[in-house]
Amino acid sequence: MPKQTRNDPEKKKTATKGKKQPVKAQKKTAAKPPAEAENTAEKGKRGAKSQYANKVLPYLADIERYVRCCVTEGDICKYYGVGKTQWAQYKKDYPELTETLLRARESAKQDLLDNAYRVAVGYYYEETHTITVIIDGKPCKKTYVDRKYAKPDAGMIQFLLINRYSGEFARDPQAVELRKKALELAKDGKLPDGWEGV
Repeated sequence: MPKQTRNDPEKKKTATKGKKQPVKAQKKTAAKPPAEAENTAEKGKRGAKSQYANKVLPYLADIERYVRCCVTEGDICKYYGVGKTQWAQYKKDYPELTETLLRARESAKQDLLDNAYRVAVGYYYEETHTITVIIDGKPCKKTYVDRKYAKPDAGMIQFLLINRYSGEFARDPQAVELRKKALELAKDGKLPDGWEGV
């Protein structure tokens, strides 16, 4: 490896003592007109523009559909190539994204509740069957539809009653009452020691 020379400021002075150094040309910047200065101030941030317009905005309808199907935001970030912190910033900066996500979550929740109720009370459904029958030596396909009934699911009934009407159908009504009293005492600041776990 060759030996590197050190930059010594005294040697530079002596080497350039007799020579005249060229004067560096300085760029003169023209003053911006007041209207143009105001426009740059309104634009705000400097640097690269956000990728929101390219990566997220055109796909809001798809994102809403994915969230409605219970796809996580982390998976959506990976799919669209957006970092999680950038996604959080987009949700703060762009209210249409936040509204889309909230609307999709509410719709998914409503669909789940509707299906849970349907399973709890029972429902009819149809099954389509296709069979091959030989008629006069030629195979023919016949399709028929069976209408079936799914019986009410006792587990779902219990789940809905306990979670939707906990005051009347709780597994342990005394525990529910104790929790209510603890919450009231906590609001007043009179919670005694040892009530943290209730």
